[in-house]
Amino acid sequence: MTRRLRGKVRVVSQERLRRMEATAKVAMLELSTSFRRHVNIALRDMFVLMSAPRHDDDAWRGRLHDLARDLQSVGGSFDYGLLTTIGEVMCRTIKDDNLPTQATLQRRLAAYAAALDAIIRIDLKGDGGNDGQELLSVLRITAPAA
Repeated sequence: MTRRLRGKVRVVSQERLRRMEATAKVAMLELSTSFRRHVNIALRDMFVLMSAPRHDDDAWRGRLHDLARDLQSVGGSFDYGLLTTIGEVMCRTIKDDNLPTQATLQRRLAAYAAALDAIIRIDLKGDGGNDGQELLSVLRITAPAA
């Protein structure tokens, strides 16, 4: 360590470290609660949209894409890697020009939305282990490289 850096480093007492850790735990609990609320609202809005699908409507697809992208984005922050993976595939499907005419793509969208909901309901964190691999297999999604 350089002298300059050494001059900036100070010893932190065990008591101060414990206080910092307790503060961080409370902050994470608060963020986790906020995350859950945010995800549940996004899923609710997604299911409302999916209840009256308009695959040929650009505005409808845009709103659905925004919700899927939002879930994709927040997944990684709280160790829900499957939200990120499935959200990304859902976004690509929404952008597919064949979506308005291909029933297969339309069914896939519904399956992706159901999978996103299931991940949150059963609290499938990280890559989901064997359950996550099985889910991706059923959805015919290749797991991202580690």
